[in-house]
Amino acid sequence: MLRPAILAIAALVLLFAPKLFAADKTPAAGESPAATNIDFTKQIQPIFMEHCAGCHGEKKGQGGLRLHSPDAIEVKVAKDEHLIVKGKPEESDLYKRLVLPADHKKRMPKKADPLPEKKIALIQQWIQQGAVYTVTATAKPAVEEGADDQPPAKPKEIPLPEVGAADAAAVEKLTAAGAQVTALYAGSQLLQVSYALRDEAATDADVALLAEVAEQVYSLNLAKAQVSDQGLAVLSQLKNLAKLHLENSSVADSGLSHLSGLASLRYLNLYGTGISDAGLKPLGGLKQLQKLYVWKTKVSYDAAKAMEQAAAGLMVDLGFDHPVVARKRVTKQLEQAKEQSKESDAEFKQAEETFDRAKKDHEAVKKRLDELQEKMDELDGKPKKEKKEEPKPDDKEPDEKQPDDKKSDDKKPDEKKPDEKKPDEKKPDDK
Repeated sequence: MLRPAILAIAALVLLFAPKLFAADKTPAAGESPAATNIDFTKQIQPIFMEHCAGCHGEKKGQGGLRLHSPDAIEVKVAKDEHLIVKGKPEESDLYKRLVLPADHKKRMPKKADPLPEKKIALIQQWIQQGAVYTVTATAKPAVEEGADDQPPAKPKEIPLPEVGAADAAAVEKLTAAGAQVTALYAGSQLLQVSYALRDEAATDADVALLAEVAEQVYSLNLAKAQVSDQGLAVLSQLKNLAKLHLENSSVADSGLSHLSGLASLRYLNLYGTGISDAGLKPLGGLKQLQKLYVWKTKVSYDAAKAMEQAAAGLMVDLGFDHPVVARKRVTKQLEQAKEQSKESDAEFKQAEETFDRAKKDHEAVKKRLDELQEKMDELDGKPKKEKKEEPKPDDKEPDEKQPDDKKSDDKKPDEKKPDEKKPDEKKPDDK
C-alpha cells in the first residue's frame, strides 16, 4: 500500500521542482556570477557596504570616494574617469586595486584580507556589462557634508523607454571617432555613449554623430568636450537622454538652452564649467531633473537654492567647498563645538567636585584609622608613638653655614716678600 503513495509523491516533486528551484535565478552577493545580468542592488552594493563602506561610505569618504550609493559613485566617476571604465574592468581602478598582490600598498581593502574571488568576479562582470546600476533601485542621494538642507523627497520611479535597435553603421561611426558605446544593460537597445576617455576632447563634429542614434542614447558623457553652442544643438534631439556629463567642458550659459526640451533628463553634471545663474533658467522646466552638479561654477548659492525650492525632488549640489556652503557648515560645526565645550566644562567641574569630596572622605577615613590604631596600641600596652611634627610653611629652614671670608684663621699664605736688604756685594780681596 505504501509503494503507490511514495511513487505518487515522487511524481509530484518531479513535476513542480523546476518551478520551485527556478523562482530566483539572481545570484546573491558572493555567489559565482551566472550568465544573467548582474544586479547592482542585490549583488554589488552589499559587497561595497560590507568591505568598503568603513572608509568609503556615507559617513566617511577617503580620497573623495564613496561607494554607498550609485549617485555617490557617479560623483567620483565624474572627477576620475579611470575609476570605472565601463566594459573594461582591466582598465578600471576600482577593479585593478582589488586584484593587486596582498602586500601592495595600493591594494584594497587596506589592512584587511583580500575580497573572496567570487566577489571580485562579480565586480569584474558588473563592470564588463557596463557598470549598470539597477534601474528600479532608488538609493538615497549622496549629500556632501555641509549641505544645509535635507535631501529631497524620493522621486517616483520612471519606466525605461522602449526603442528599436540603433543603426549598426551609426554605432560604428561613433566607435571609429573614439567614443565608447555600450548597451545600458545586457539585451537593452538603449545606449551609453562616452567620449570622456578619448585622448583628444570631443568636438562639434564628434557630437554631430549622435544625431543618427538620437532615439537610443540614454546616457552621454561629454566631459572635457570643446564644443560650441551650435555644436550642442544636436542634444535637443536626444529625447530619451536621462544622464548627461558636461563637466570641465566648454559649455556656456547660452549652450544650455538646447537642453530645455529634454523632458527625460534626470542627471546633469556641470562641474568646473563657466556657467552662471543665467544658465540655470533654461533648466527650470525640466520636471524630471533630480541631480544637478554645479561645483566650481559661477552659480550663486541663492540661485541654486531657489531652483531647488521650485522643483520638487531636485538636489542642486554646489560642492562642500562653496564659500556659502562652507560657511554654513563651519557655523554649524562651531555651534556644536560650543555646546560640546559647555558640556565638557560642566563635566570637568563635576569631576573636580567629586574629587574634592573623595579627598575629604579619604582624609577622614585615614584619620579615623589612625585614631583606632592608637587606641588598640594603648589596649595592648604599647608605648605611645610620638607624632612627628610636620614643618609649618612659615618655619624657615636654617640657613646654610656660609664660609666666613674674614675669618682670621683662614689666612692666605704669605707671599714671599723680597728682602729689602740688598745682598752684600762681594768686595775684591785687598791684596
